[in-house]
Amino acid sequence: MSIIKEFCSTSLKEALSLASAEFNVHEDKIKYEIITEKTKYFGHSQREIYIKAWPSEGGEENQLASFIKELLRLMDMDLQFNVSNGKGFLTVDFNGEDYKLMLYQNGKLLNAVQYLLNRLYSDIIGKKIYCECQRFRKNREFELTNLAHRYARTVRKNGRPISLKEMNPFERRIIHMTINKYSDLESKSKGDSFQKVITIRKK
Repeated sequence: MSIIKEFCSTSLKEALSLASAEFNVHEDKIKYEIITEKTKYFGHSQREIYIKAWPSEGGEENQLASFIKELLRLMDMDLQFNVSNGKGFLTVDFNGEDYKLMLYQNGKLLNAVQYLLNRLYSDIIGKKIYCECQRFRKNREFELTNLAHRYARTVRKNGRPISLKEMNPFERRIIHMTINKYSDLESKSKGDSFQKVITIRKK
């Protein structure tokens, strides 16, 4: 197990920078846990954040890859995958003969696998995990962005709110990010389940 040390600074980015310098590794190789956040008042507010941090031992992504291989074997699916490192996230890109099963019913299995991988490995790796297959998410992002713009114009024109059908977290994030570009509109999620309804309305 790597040595764990505590760091304190005014922001998470600065605390990670301190840890990076202490362990002499790039920030992408630092794993961390936020201990506490608090604000002090000395005439003005000053935020402090405390973290536990340690350098990655390099085996987390190998554990993830091994788990995915076993998962595909148990599901008896003819699929291959590639894991790529992005800034703040990992992408697992699936391809192969059974890709249509991953994308069946609007990518239900792909979303389920992504949810499972994040529950099991996101905290260990220190990054969010995104699952892609045949550019499904890229294409879906394009569709949902256009949909959000279209509904935004409608709400602006007639002033009445519009509720979209239930969406998963990935889809909701795209809608919220798009509507956030309109200064006079807002979008709210409603529901207690994994799938939630988004309403777009005037502020």
